[in-house]
Amino acid sequence: MYGDAMGVRYELDAVIGPAAAIELPPNSVGHKSSWLSRVLVAILLLAVASLKLVPWHDTPTPYPSAPAFCAKTAKIRSTADITPTQALGAAVNSYNALKACFGGPMDSFRGPYVGLASAWPESQALAAMIYLSGISKPSGTVTDSIEQNISILKNYWDPKGGYFPNGRWFATGVGVKKFDDNAWLGMDLANAYLLTHDPAYLNKAEAVAKFEATGWSSNKAFAFPGGIFWQEPKYGHHRNAVSTTGAALLNAQLFAITGTGLYRNSAEKYLHWTVSALTLKNGMIGDQISADGVVSKNIWSYNQGLVIATYTSLYKTTKNPIYLAAAEVLAEHSLRYFGTGSHLEHQPPVFDAIYLRSLAELYAIAPNPDYVHALQSYATYLYQRMVPSTGVIRQGPMANSSTGWLLTQAAATQVFTIYAAMAGHAVRA
Repeated sequence: MYGDAMGVRYELDAVIGPAAAIELPPNSVGHKSSWLSRVLVAILLLAVASLKLVPWHDTPTPYPSAPAFCAKTAKIRSTADITPTQALGAAVNSYNALKACFGGPMDSFRGPYVGLASAWPESQALAAMIYLSGISKPSGTVTDSIEQNISILKNYWDPKGGYFPNGRWFATGVGVKKFDDNAWLGMDLANAYLLTHDPAYLNKAEAVAKFEATGWSSNKAFAFPGGIFWQEPKYGHHRNAVSTTGAALLNAQLFAITGTGLYRNSAEKYLHWTVSALTLKNGMIGDQISADGVVSKNIWSYNQGLVIATYTSLYKTTKNPIYLAAAEVLAEHSLRYFGTGSHLEHQPPVFDAIYLRSLAELYAIAPNPDYVHALQSYATYLYQRMVPSTGVIRQGPMANSSTGWLLTQAAATQVFTIYAAMAGHAVRA
């Protein structure tokens, strides 16, 4: 408690000047008043500690209302299959809507109320920026926006390690830390490093991987020991595919960048556990396993995508044919399960974007026309739901959850971009 109070004092110094400037009532007021003043100061210190105030210039100011066009949608259009050229144009259009409807100061993204978007949609909006910047340079230079946006992430970071799920414009992040949130942001940072070669991004991605390792379950009493918890374990004991394989893919990416054996070992350990513990009878990956061994039969597209992408990444670095074969088998199972119809379209668009990203990664080393067809079909599905004049995706109108719509808009930007690049009609700047 004493250490916390001293930390609050130093944070106060940074915000309002030396804490010594706070004047207490003179002793002549009496013992009762002196005691009351101490209580009030203690309450003030505790309040400041809960907010963890930081200097104003480090964080965005409150966000203005979104433009009126963000809430307007049009009827679903009937179009032919989207072409790569149309997809690239739609990616830029969708990205511009993402910025116009959710953009805030310092290239941040706003949440449903005041302040920063939560870490999960923030990670996917940042991913959309990174993918688009990799194939095109629309007006405004997306790379500059990426650098600005990543600078906002310090408002989510816990000095003890890991990103909080929420950041605030007036305070550092808060909430129960989620290991899947951290994996997504870690992957963004690794990809940003590949794009910009800024070592600060690689260092932070490695710090995230270190945090992810703390989520590994070592409780031998659990059914199927191992796996990475979905959130800090004192708040729940489920070990999830998204958290474990998200960490696996992050480590696989770091191994590809650095060649450090620790990252390969971690990626393989996390991947092996996911496949061993969560594979269902139909060959698909289940969502989670409880402490007593009940495996969720919910099949989400992004879980399949993470496993495929991890296999693919490990194959590219190790050349072990077992990894490539396993990636192709799961891709085949998943395409048979989802197809391009109702199964895939009834999942959250952001889940599908992550899944389709994995097919594009696999296609780069093992071309299969089925992967292109899946991407084109889903890109067409989103294109038919876009308002051409604004880039707004009809599937997520502003009247719904703002966070959900941000995820949908980011997903559309990713899908359009990836299809354009995959089809070979986008030129790197």
